Amino acid sequence: MELLLNLAIFLPLFSAVTVALLRKEKFSKALSVFTSFVVFLLVLYLFLNFQWGGAEFQYTTKINWIPQLGISYSVGLDGMAVSLLLMTSLVFLVAFLWSLKVEDRPNLYFTLFLLLETACLGVFSALDFFLFYLFWEGMLIPMYYIIGLWGHDRKVYAANKFFVYTFFGSLFLLLGLASIIVYGYVVSGQLSFDYMFHKNLSYPIWLQSLAFLLFGLGFAVKIPMWPVHTWLPDAHVEAPTAGSVILAAVLLKMGTYGFVRYSLPLFPEASQQFIPLIFFLSLVAIIYTAMMAIAQTHIKRLIAYSSISHMGMVTLGTFAMDTNALNGAIYMMIAHGLSSAALFMSAGFIYDRIHSYHMDDLGGLARYIPKLSVFFMLSGLAGIGFPGLAGFIGEFLILLGTYKKFPIWAFIAGVGVVLSAAYFLYMYKRVIFEEESLSDYRLEKWRHLKDLEWHHTLSFVLIIAFAFLMGLYPYPFVKLVEQTSKYVLGG
Repeated sequence: MELLLNLAIFLPLFSAVTVALLRKEKFSKALSVFTSFVVFLLVLYLFLNFQWGGAEFQYTTKINWIPQLGISYSVGLDGMAVSLLLMTSLVFLVAFLWSLKVEDRPNLYFTLFLLLETACLGVFSALDFFLFYLFWEGMLIPMYYIIGLWGHDRKVYAANKFFVYTFFGSLFLLLGLASIIVYGYVVSGQLSFDYMFHKNLSYPIWLQSLAFLLFGLGFAVKIPMWPVHTWLPDAHVEAPTAGSVILAAVLLKMGTYGFVRYSLPLFPEASQQFIPLIFFLSLVAIIYTAMMAIAQTHIKRLIAYSSISHMGMVTLGTFAMDTNALNGAIYMMIAHGLSSAALFMSAGFIYDRIHSYHMDDLGGLARYIPKLSVFFMLSGLAGIGFPGLAGFIGEFLILLGTYKKFPIWAFIAGVGVVLSAAYFLYMYKRVIFEEESLSDYRLEKWRHLKDLEWHHTLSFVLIIAFAFLMGLYPYPFVKLVEQTSKYVLGG
């Protein structure tokens, strides 16, 4: 079983090297889809065989790598990690399917996405700080080139902004890692990057506070939290569709994953100390960026702001110090990954057909591309937490758990749920309906629009099916994330 996890992590890397060396367009596309499908099956097998009541970390592998520095190749999964791995492998499979018609430098395109998949799977699996940071930084380079080479008009500006912000955050994360590594060496005489070694140490409050802020800055940029969020709308607007899908569904979750995996268990007293600050930043993100979304006429920018608002809900639940709220936060990471991927696919498809993201150029599409209209609606309902879909379970658990100790904060966060319905319905009405506002030229042009092709339809079906599964039968997913919540919070 341990071998399967390692195979899932590094199979995309092996395929990336193969694609880069052979440079055969059809082969590159076929191998990328096949690789992502195999990785998804491997992770699904690990997911289905995960023991809810077993050890905190399962499928573990630990091999001495640089023993002189206490660095090892150490990977393993808990309930949160295996759930995020399943979502990540599914979203990458969908991204590869969606990209089958890419004609601009396809070999390089698929090579970068395969490298990115290995980095993302590695981040969620690493149990060694050095290995974690290696994967964390490793995902930056492929995404930078994906935005910069296959993006839209201001792609270089967006790619540079993405790189500067995330690299800036990573420097603070590196300082935080260095602080606890040095402290561990001073108190124990042992130089170790092992996660469990540091989990069992007791840090003084001054170091906890310092390290929490350093780690937190690195994670906050990645989420992104307000006010370090401004890189995300630009990156989403300029990125190609598959890039936006991975950015929203996977990369944003690394920040919230970091808070749950590292900040809460390693710095418990500091986490309690900074609750008011985190809550304030989270609620500003929930309300402010939801209002910003309502003000947008560019559909990708609207969806980007909605992602920031939803991630604010995740950080609120993470620091509510309640098992239900933390369950909901982890659950919502996965639910938002699915809904945001589907929403960006919808926006990307509209651009492919009409070459515009602006609502003023759209309208009346329900008559001419009905399949997309249906999937677009289901994607939005998943995003706003409609009952029966995954987002509802996550939001309900977050608000329920937060209300126990912080009822006022929970009430304010609930306003964000209402606003999310407002901006989605506003966007959907303007893009899909309002046919009467169209000129004769556009009506004639719309009549020749081609609806979803098979690879588009399959991509939507995979995402929406999982959103319904998690919304209608949440029990196994909740039990898995609860294993992590109890480990982090006790109980």
